[in-house]
Amino acid sequence: MQAGYLAGQSVMRQDVQALLQHSYLWTRAASEVVPPVAGQVAPALTVAAQLYEAGQYVAAMNQIGGAVQLVRQARQVYPALPEL
Repeated sequence: MQAGYLAGQSVMRQDVQALLQHSYLWTRAASEVVPPVAGQVAPALTVAAQLYEAGQYVAAMNQIGGAVQLVRQARQVYPALPEL
């Protein structure tokens, strides 16, 4: 049971890490197009990164999900934003 749990944690950690990296790159690109949008998304991603550092992978994933919702809303208003 312990080995399965640890393997699951490792996969979740890698997933969150990949999403954080992707989101960071998107935020950098978006800041060049519509700087205020990046300013709205960055705090949510900062919290997600802190949760990731604390090993709270599920909470970090939920936080990233909230940031993605912000991005989707922003893209409706600013269609020039890059796709996520």
